[in-house]
Amino acid sequence: MEKVRQLEAKIIRFTAILIAALVLFASLILHNIPLVTGLIFGSLIAILNFIELSRTLQRAVHKKPSQASAYVTFKYFIRFAIMAVVLYVAATNDAISLPGAIIGLLSVKVVVYATNLFDDRNYFKKIFKRKED
Repeated sequence: MEKVRQLEAKIIRFTAILIAALVLFASLILHNIPLVTGLIFGSLIAILNFIELSRTLQRAVHKKPSQASAYVTFKYFIRFAIMAVVLYVAATNDAISLPGAIIGLLSVKVVVYATNLFDDRNYFKKIFKRKED
């Protein structure tokens, strides 16, 4: 259980770093405040969805298979509906950029993929290892 919490904290920390870099770029270089609000709005919802996914899976492990399946499916649709509401709010509100909200919503996924890709040092050693060696 502790490893799950450490991994969750690591992904949230890297997501916050990624979004902070994007917010700095959008505000200092592009001077686009709606993009900044969209990034923050989308990433906060993505992080909350990620935490909820973690809690859902931790609870589902302790249920019977049929109950776990129904529980996880129900929670999936709740998270899906929340993302739909976020996209609707971003699309209808001029103060929030829709592309910024989309990038924010995808930020956790990008961090998860990047973490899994770059964590395995042996993978990179195998890629760059010469066949003659």
